[in-house]
Amino acid sequence: MNWQASTGKVALQQRASLLMLVRDFFHRRQVLEVSTPVLGAAGVSDVHLENLMVAAPERDYYLQTSPEYAMKRLLASGSGPIYQLGPVFRGAEVGRRHNIEFTMLEWYRPGFTLAALMLEVVNLITAGANLFGSDIKAPVLVTYGDLFARQFGVNPHRASLQTLQGLAQTHGVAVDHITDHGDQATINDYLDTLFSAAIEPGLDDLTVVSDFPAGQAALARTYADEHNDRVAERAEIYWHGCELANGYAELVDPVALRGRLLRNNQWRATRGLHSVALDEKLLAAIAFMPASAGVAMGFDRFLMQVTGRSHIDEVISFTAARL
Repeated sequence: MNWQASTGKVALQQRASLLMLVRDFFHRRQVLEVSTPVLGAAGVSDVHLENLMVAAPERDYYLQTSPEYAMKRLLASGSGPIYQLGPVFRGAEVGRRHNIEFTMLEWYRPGFTLAALMLEVVNLITAGANLFGSDIKAPVLVTYGDLFARQFGVNPHRASLQTLQGLAQTHGVAVDHITDHGDQATINDYLDTLFSAAIEPGLDDLTVVSDFPAGQAALARTYADEHNDRVAERAEIYWHGCELANGYAELVDPVALRGRLLRNNQWRATRGLHSVALDEKLLAAIAFMPASAGVAMGFDRFLMQVTGRSHIDEVISFTAARL
């Protein structure tokens, strides 16, 4: 029986130091730390996320994949800028950079543009790196479309499913895990796989990737870019070939939000996944939420990067394998 922790004392001390830095970072910026429940009445309908459920005598609950829904209800209630550090849960996610339970840092800035929020994320990452004696060059700013076109010679915002399938075959990208349902979610799967396999590993310098395909907007706003392509006001930050943060200019239209959640359930049904009940309290609150930018960062990945570790087991005291 292996009862010992995954990490040693040094890793625990480094984790505590980074937690202190994060809290000081937001305290100095007058961003309020909040705590929301890890149990929720609703889960998420994203086809790529597996909700974990907790059965109770009178009802079932969902372990939250992110504090997003509850934090948005706080924003709608007048909280002002807020952040949260805490555990989240995603089933079937185990690997070098994944664990079923992990720590998420999520924050929201009413009145911020997405660009302003990404600058704040860069400042936090830089402060974390400096804490452990590393320097970071100024970040590379690039759009998703530019990266994709450089790598594949194709505009991802206009590429058909057949074009993406051809790219995967030509470039030897494994797509055995994708089932062709002929819908936007299948296109998203191909875009994700091509990006992850051929582009992400090369993003070694700190890189802010903006203007994701509109089909991958999730809960972000969309707009027409300078080429008249519909894109999502979504940005991700990569460092050493690893995704660290995912941010949105938040969608605050309850009708559009309901439509996206219903569409997700349609995609789930096509894939034989169970339907997820909509969070009606979120939908009722969203009309009162101020225009905001929000971002989620995997704290454990952040700790991995700034301390030079390569496996999440090295920064989480008890991973799923040791429960």
